[in-house]
Amino acid sequence: MKATAVFLLLSLALCCYEGNAEMDGAADEGTEASCGTYDLKGGCTKIFDPICGTDNVVYSNECVLCAQNLKRNTNVRIKNRGLCKNHSPHANFAEN
Repeated sequence: MKATAVFLLLSLALCCYEGNAEMDGAADEGTEASCGTYDLKGGCTKIFDPICGTDNVVYSNECVLCAQNLKRNTNVRIKNRGLCKNHSPHANFAEN
């Protein structure tokens, strides 16, 4: 019984340790945008389907986020769909 308890405690400690081991969380934050589905050279639609980027900027849609990443040579990911909950006061809607 003691061996089982020790094993469970060690397993729990290992899980907590791995969860805190991220370096600033920036590299793996958010989800990758599906940029391959858009013709970025042809431009993006004007359909408003807001995306909050990991840079806390609201992009008018996923295609615009992808176009901005291409233009700026960045890798902003999708933090959440919709408006940013904690947006930067200097951030405006990014448009293509």
